[in-house]
Amino acid sequence: MGVLGLLCVVGCSSVPFREIELLPVETVDPEEMRGRFALTLPITFRVVTAVTFKFMGRAVAAIGYTDVDTSKRTFTVVGLHPSGGITLFELSGGPDHVESAFALEEFTRLGDFAQAVADDIRRMYFDCVPAPAAEVSKEKGRILFRQQAAEGEIEHVFGGADGVLVRKRYYEKGRKVWTASYYEYRWEQGKLYPAGIVLEHHEYHYQLLVRLKEIRS
Repeated sequence: MGVLGLLCVVGCSSVPFREIELLPVETVDPEEMRGRFALTLPITFRVVTAVTFKFMGRAVAAIGYTDVDTSKRTFTVVGLHPSGGITLFELSGGPDHVESAFALEEFTRLGDFAQAVADDIRRMYFDCVPAPAAEVSKEKGRILFRQQAAEGEIEHVFGGADGVLVRKRYYEKGRKVWTASYYEYRWEQGKLYPAGIVLEHHEYHYQLLVRLKEIRS
């Protein structure tokens, strides 16, 4: 049995994170909230996460070691087997490139694995603050920012007592392509980190669940 066979399980559970409590936003200044949130985010960080990739009733688990520099838009990520410490993949990327140092054949034969991982890292950890020129609206305890991105439009959803990013959604031609949701923020050395991230790719029908285990920045 290959590595993927060892890691696959049947069935999917609900999101194991608490939803943020939404509060009235009628008197909240969106620009002040956007600027305050931007100051709470780390520019560079190193995190250890437990990652579960769910697709077609199967789940692949890994421990991820991720270094991110949001100012340079660079990252390095290493995925290890959750019990044996076997390296599953190692890759790095910049604003417009990705390099794969290693990946098991079980992953690479599924397609451009390195590019797929790089795209998801960018979706989760980059562009978490909307542009100043983004269009703003309010609805049911949420503040929404919408702006053009790539071939479509990206929406940032903010809410809660601390005015944090709750969700990012990317649309093309009115269709949701992917959604990144953020849960249970925690403070570490004066900066905010989501303890849980769930990335859903609506077009390819997979879910990536990321649980924060350790911050090493």
